[in-house]
This record gives sequence, structure tokens and C-alpha cells, in this order.
Amino acid sequence: MLIDSFAPNPDAVEVHSILINAPPDVVYQALWTADLGGSIAIKLLMLLRSAPQILARGFRALPHNQRITLQTLIDSGFGLLAEKPSEEILLGVTGKFWRPTGNLSPFNRSDFDLPVAAGFARGVWNFTTSEGHEGQTILCTETRVVCGDSASRRKFFAYWLVVRPFSGLIRLIMLRRVRKVAENRG
Repeated sequence: MLIDSFAPNPDAVEVHSILINAPPDVVYQALWTADLGGSIAIKLLMLLRSAPQILARGFRALPHNQRITLQTLIDSGFGLLAEKPSEEILLGVTGKFWRPTGNLSPFNRSDFDLPVAAGFARGVWNFTTSEGHEGQTILCTETRVVCGDSASRRKFFAYWLVVRPFSGLIRLIMLRRVRKVAENRG
């Protein structure tokens, strides 16, 4: 998998998968077009995550009724690290995730070839498709986080202890939204 070359020894890992009644190419296309943030639960969780920005800038800082697709995630700070069309897409982000605003660093693909800087963490997030039985596809998402030093690792783990259940819920809902789009096409 592509993710192995960017985070072979992660400090944290989160994996979720779903079985979809559609072929891999249809699932992969649905992954790019599905509104990943179209559920009320995701909107509420993202609103909570945006609370510090809202307090600083007011509600005008929030996009209204914006669809969340892979492309909007890329446009908002996750960078496209690598892609094997119809098989795997890998996104990456660097920052101080434990800070109220996330303190994301501007995406620079070449930074991911270097060790993570002290005081920062790097997240890589993939989606993979694999053939299941009788035309089905297994869509899997894996998130790996690598911290730059022991201080950032401690801060990240404290943050992750609180955020992990909600992060997992968001990923499960996203997978279900992709399944709905793919099965309606397939």
C-alpha cells in the first residue's frame, strides 16, 4: 500500500472498512464525488472542531452548505500524496493537531520525504478498494499519525484520547455515504 512508504512506523493507527455492492472502479469514482460531510453528525462534529475559529472570526469564517468531497479536503489543507487510480488514494497533513485550531502547516509534498519536525505531527489518510465476493468491493480507510518527538507525542496522545471516538465515527459515516453513492450507480 502507498501508505506504508509514508508512515511505516506510526504512533497511532485507525482503520475502518465497509462492504459495498458495486465494482471497485464504481466505488473509487463514488469516493471522489460523494458528499462526505452530508450527515448532521459530521456537520455537528466539524462545527465543534471549528469552534475556536468561529470565536475568533465569527460565523462568517464557516462555509455555508458546502459539500465535503475529497477535493474540498485537498483544497482545505490535506495534500494529495499519491494515487493508484481505482485502488488507493493517499492524503497527508502536518500540524499541531492538539492545538485548538489544528495549526496545520501549508502542504508541501516534499516535506513528506523528510522526518517529522520536532513539535509537529504528520497524518496520512488513505482509502483503498479491494475486490470482495461476487462483484462486491471492500472500501477501507486507514489513518496513521507520526509525531516528531516525545513532547509532540504526549500532546497528540492526550488530544487523541478525546478525539479518537469522534474521528472514527466520522470515518464510518463517510464510508456509508460512499457506499450509498456507489450502490446507487452500480
